[in-house]
Parts: sequence; structure tokens; C-alpha cells
Amino acid sequence: MKWLSPYEHELHLAFTEAEAILATFPESFRKPALDYLDKFHVLKENRSKNYICYLLPFWLQEHAGLASGDVRRFAVANIFGMMYYHLIDACMDEPEAVMAQQLPLAEFIHLEFVQIYSGYFPGGSPFWTYFKKYVSQWAEAVSGEKTSDFYHDDPVRMGHKAAPVKLTVAGSMLLVNREADIPRLEEAVDNVLVTLQLLDDWQDWEKDLNEGSYNALVSIVQSELKIPRERRPAPEEIRQAITVQSVLANLAEHAERNHESLVKYRTLVPGLYQFHESLRDNLKEGAIEIENERNLLQRGGLGYWLSKNM
Repeated sequence: MKWLSPYEHELHLAFTEAEAILATFPESFRKPALDYLDKFHVLKENRSKNYICYLLPFWLQEHAGLASGDVRRFAVANIFGMMYYHLIDACMDEPEAVMAQQLPLAEFIHLEFVQIYSGYFPGGSPFWTYFKKYVSQWAEAVSGEKTSDFYHDDPVRMGHKAAPVKLTVAGSMLLVNREADIPRLEEAVDNVLVTLQLLDDWQDWEKDLNEGSYNALVSIVQSELKIPRERRPAPEEIRQAITVQSVLANLAEHAERNHESLVKYRTLVPGLYQFHESLRDNLKEGAIEIENERNLLQRGGLGYWLSKNM
């Protein structure tokens, strides 16, 4: 993967640095912090991968012209930011199940997250205006997803649940006195975050439906079937809409539009463009596979059997 392979050594160094910082935590928080970091280790098997979080600083490096040490520090900050917001999300999703240590652990991690950026940007820096902006976007997204229909009303807000990742954009550009570049790079990252959320919503629709969380695929089915807002679709209604009405194609088409809007960044931030291309392709291939399955079923039992057994 061109958007990952060139950066694996630097990612290893970033995670090693993050481990060293977490190892300085008070004893009762040290192991939980290190164990939690391990769940997201990008270079280990069977871990949850938040690629854009870890890689965005490296994807921006050539455009920004930053030194490798600064880029790595921003990557470490993003790792801590990702851990912090995952812990906070868990606290909001399952408050009764939260361990007594979880919120204090989140605060220790948040302190390290902010401290890295504080080392680059003093209190009067415009960086902290962007910090407030992205945290506000995150807060509005997570607090409004149960009462708003983001996909149909304002799709960019689907990606705002990961808005703090854009701190890398603000930090990188401010460090080289190119604040004017921030808006267009924000737009590019927002488009990628939306497609990433669409892919997650396809993969997690059953879990989201069960938990009452917002999900774009569920919203599309609700709209297509004209189901009143006071009732969510049943799982079987969604499965049928996926297999019979090809609603996954809606997500694939949205991802395609996002990809077209990213073409202008193809040479500016090639890693970000290539990463989005892989997301777009996953959705597109999923929609095509479902369409092919449906066509085989429509041709009759023999045709379907032959396709699976020949």
C-alpha cells in the first residue's frame, strides 16, 4: 500500500515514543495505558487500525516541508488524541460499564496530547483557535447524531466525529507560516473522513442499529422505504434493501463524488488521495459484488449454483 509502506519505520518510531511516554504514568495507570495503546498499534496484527490518524502528519510532510522529528511528534500527538477520544466515546456509549479508571486515564492521555502541541504553539497562537474549532465540531457531531440526519442534511458532519485529526493540518501549516493553506486541506481531510464513516457505516450497521447510533446506511433505507422517523428499520428490511434495492450503491456513489473532489490534491498530498482511493474502491467493490449476486439469483437457481461450484 503506497499510502502506508513508505512510512512504516517512522510509524514504529512514533509508537515507540508513545509507549515511552505512557510508561512514565503513575503505576496504577501505566499498564492500562500501554495495553490500550497496543489495541491500536498500526504495525501489529489483529489491531484496530486508525490509519488517517497515524499517517496524516507523514502525508503532509512533503507539502509542509517539516523536519522528520516534528512530523513524528505530531504523529505521537495524534496517537494520544485518538486514544483520548476513543475513551471518551466509550464513556458516552456505555456509562454504566465504564471502569473507575477510564476517565482518569483519559485525562492523563489528554494532558500528553495537549502538552505536545503546547511545546510548539504558545497560548496566543492561532493554533488554539483551530483547536477549539475542531473540538467544537467533534462535540456537535457526537451530541447531535441521535437527533439529526447527517447523511441527508449535512454529510460533512458525519466526518466531524474525527475532526480533531485536523489538528495535524493546522499545526503543520502554522509551523511553516502557511495558514492560507489550511482551509483547502481541511476540506480534503473532511471528504476523506466522510468516506471513512460511510465505509464504517456499511460494516457496522447491525451494531449501530442495535445500539441506537446514527448510521448513514440505516438512514438511506429509512428514506427509501419511507419509514416514519419515530421507527427505525428492522434488520430484515435493511438486509433486503441492501440485496434487492442496492442501497449500498448510494454510499459508493457518494464516495465516488468525494474522490472526484480530491483529484486536485492528488499531487499535493498523494498519500491522502491514495488512501481515499482504497476506501472508495472498497465501497465500490462491495456494491458491485452485491449487484452481481442479485443478478445471479434473478437468473435462477441453476445459474447461481454453477457460479458457486464451477
